[in-house]
Order: sequence, then C-alpha cells, then structure tokens
Amino acid sequence: MAKILLIDDDRDFVDAVRMMLEKAKFEVDAALTPEEGMEKAKTSNPDLVVLDVMMPNDYEGFAVARSIREDLNMRELPIVILSCVHEKKSVPYRFAPDENYLPVDVFLDKPVDTTRLLETVQELLGEKREEPKYPL
Repeated sequence: MAKILLIDDDRDFVDAVRMMLEKAKFEVDAALTPEEGMEKAKTSNPDLVVLDVMMPNDYEGFAVARSIREDLNMRELPIVILSCVHEKKSVPYRFAPDENYLPVDVFLDKPVDTTRLLETVQELLGEKREEPKYPL
C-alpha cells in the first residue's frame, strides 16, 4: 500500500482528501504546517506528497517543495502541488512544474475534482490500470 503525505494547513481539506485517498486504499499521513511536513517527509518515507502553496504565508509550499528536493535530497519523490494560489493571488502568469524553479511533478488548482486528483496520484505511483479495449 502506497503512503501519501498531505501537507496543507486547512484541516477540513486534509480530512476530505484523506477520506478519498483511504477509500482508494492508500495509507495517508498529514501535516498541518510546513515544518511538520518537512519532518514527516524526512521520517515517514512517503511514496508521494500532496502539497499546498499558501500556508500560512503566501508561497511557503514552493519553499517546501524545493527543500524536499534539495535539502532532503528526495529527487525521485513525486510531488503534487494542489493550491488556489492562481485564484487568490492575481499574478499575471501561471505557476507550473519547472525543474529549476518549481521542482514538482504536477500543479493542480483548487478546488480540484477528486476524480482528477485520484487519477493523478495513481498515475504518478504507476497504479492506474488501463481498461481493456475488449472483454477478456
């Protein structure tokens, strides 16, 4: 069973995503602060991280993603950014994965469709199975 680490300061959101992922048979660990998230990334050996950006400051999630990659040297750990930063901050551009500036695998906007989030997690973990094109 793959372990997902959720790092988000919105307890209600964490609880909702936890329920969805646990229903899909994932083990879920959660952190409500960037510091707790970094500690759990280091000690709990997650298979994937789902990370918010704005917690509690404007762009802390970006620093957490870079620290996971650089300080913890977890370059192969899949990271999904899940944030409403594009809606809350009127920036004239969109954030997207970038090896040098935003070293994450996927950037999804909140609110996110739970089916899309689950499919993204499954794809990154290699657990999504294609439906056969014909009956077996």
